[in-house]
Amino acid sequence: MGRVNGAQWTLPCPEWLSNWRMPVLCLLISQAVFAGVLGLWHVGALQALELLAYDGHLRGQALTPPDARIVLIGETEADLRRWGYPLPDGVLAEVLERLAQGQPRVIGVDKYRDLPAPPGSERLDQFLRRHPEVVWVTKFGNFAARDPAIDPPSALMNTDQVGFSDVPVDEDGQVRRGLLFLDDGRQAFTAFALVVALRYLQPERLTPQPDPEHPDSLRLGATTIPPLAADVGGYIRADTAGYQYLLDYRGRVSAAQIYTLSDVLQGRLLAAHLSDKIVLLGAMAESLSDEFQIPVRRFIADASSSSLPATDPTGRIAGVTLHALQVNQLLRFALAGDAPIRGLSGLAERGWLWGWCMTGVGLALCRLRFRWLLLLMAGALATLAGVWQAAFLERLWLPLAAPTLGLILTAALSTVYLSVRGRAERRLLMNLFARHVAPEVADTLWRERERLVTGGRLLPQHLIATVLFADIRGFTPIAEVLEPAQLMDWLNVYMEAMTQVIMAHGGVVKQYVGDEIMALFGVPIPRQTEAEMARDAIQAVQCALAMSEQLRRLNAKWAEQGLPTIAVRIGIYTGPLVAGSLGGSQRLEYAVIGDTVNIASRLESFDKEAHDPVNNRCRVLIGETTLRYLDGRFRVTEMGRVKFKGKQQEIAVYRVDE
Repeated sequence: MGRVNGAQWTLPCPEWLSNWRMPVLCLLISQAVFAGVLGLWHVGALQALELLAYDGHLRGQALTPPDARIVLIGETEADLRRWGYPLPDGVLAEVLERLAQGQPRVIGVDKYRDLPAPPGSERLDQFLRRHPEVVWVTKFGNFAARDPAIDPPSALMNTDQVGFSDVPVDEDGQVRRGLLFLDDGRQAFTAFALVVALRYLQPERLTPQPDPEHPDSLRLGATTIPPLAADVGGYIRADTAGYQYLLDYRGRVSAAQIYTLSDVLQGRLLAAHLSDKIVLLGAMAESLSDEFQIPVRRFIADASSSSLPATDPTGRIAGVTLHALQVNQLLRFALAGDAPIRGLSGLAERGWLWGWCMTGVGLALCRLRFRWLLLLMAGALATLAGVWQAAFLERLWLPLAAPTLGLILTAALSTVYLSVRGRAERRLLMNLFARHVAPEVADTLWRERERLVTGGRLLPQHLIATVLFADIRGFTPIAEVLEPAQLMDWLNVYMEAMTQVIMAHGGVVKQYVGDEIMALFGVPIPRQTEAEMARDAIQAVQCALAMSEQLRRLNAKWAEQGLPTIAVRIGIYTGPLVAGSLGGSQRLEYAVIGDTVNIASRLESFDKEAHDPVNNRCRVLIGETTLRYLDGRFRVTEMGRVKFKGKQQEIAVYRVDE
């Protein structure tokens, strides 16, 4: 019977199936996700989510203590009913006079008064000319949006006691940005909050200066306030006309520092409470519609003790209260050294997004079970949120929605790809081995697949293995007396029984050639120690003896059925092999090559005519290398030394006795 050294298992060889291509394709997935998320980001599709995250941070941040330097005077609905609308100039003059008696540093008036509201207009004009601490609000306006400008009172025209009240409003109606300056192409105008803050800072001799390193940036005290970029943080092409900055809403106003016009006119506000402070007067009546929506709710300390509209829990805030929070932030810049919220450069933001997309690839390449992958993903998202939050504590606004989406999509798509690829790999290995090895060996193959498969081929390996050949003695006469169908059924019973024995002993059924079985012990996972190699040799001999016992049972059964009984010759040899895939892209075979295969085959057929099938139904011959690994576990009889065909050295042959 002819001998072959190659395997008979056939499998397709998909060109894409290779270890190095797996991470490369995952990287390509990550770059596609990165490009897609970057595109969504740049068209503004993620801006709402980024601003939502920004608002969440503002709501959860630590707040500063209530600013005792600021006192608010609100014009309420009760004041309107008592004093009328618009508030007469004479009443307004009396309010301002009473406030001035307390000698505050600044009195800021957030009421448009470009037209006189007699009676008392002359009294108001005279007061304004005598009191440089008064700052009045104006409106810069927007002609294109049909939002006309509004001048200050005539007594303050062309003075430095005026400032505009305009604030940028985002598309969702929220006020997240403040203004310092605006210009109309001919002249620069200063924001009301900045004028008030600078008036307060005059005794400290703090004035706006250009930053020494960045002359285009304004420096106030120890803090540089860079002009807001159009794409800072989560913003995409925001209208950053003028000189804008991000409002941090960390400041608060004490409810105890909020009074009404009636409180002032009826003497409930003591002049001593105003000394050296900032007094801001403005509308707080809902009917006056001087309100803005802001992303925080806790801007009034002890708000439950106040019934003024400035404490609306929905985030609606009176304009005068918004100015107070802006003034507070500017004073913190100048006196406390607080840093403004800033963003990264465009390149750094893209790097931030790219890094989290790559993190998604890393998670997928771990190839964990689904529940562990979910836990790892949750950990990565928690890390992202933690880094984002930590950056905000350092006043750095990083994008959050974009990297979150990039991380999730990259991990999900890469995992899906790896899952599909994994199923293909599993089919490849299982189709190749699963029906020929024990389940635990199949599991080991799957766990070790990265070391076994590359480019759709099994990697070539040098290893020490034990080879077993088993052949039926006198098969040709049996084949002549049985019908073909009966012969195949009879032979399949034999092959099935022997295969189960081999697999039960950790062997791999290498091939069936007619009535011959070739099995391997020690493949395809290379053994690393002598103890492992010895275990393979011992299992091979134990397998041969178990095959002999199984053969006795089969012969007894066949004899009862009137079918032929048989004897079997087994040859076992341990030595070096080269194992791997042979063939082309359309057909691959798992092959083991080396003298070990040839010697095991020669042992099986050695002196076959001398085999006594009556007294020895299963003859087991082993070579001297196998014997050395057995460590005296089996009884053997030396058959002599033999020089097989093609070999220069003689080989000692031993028979294993049952």
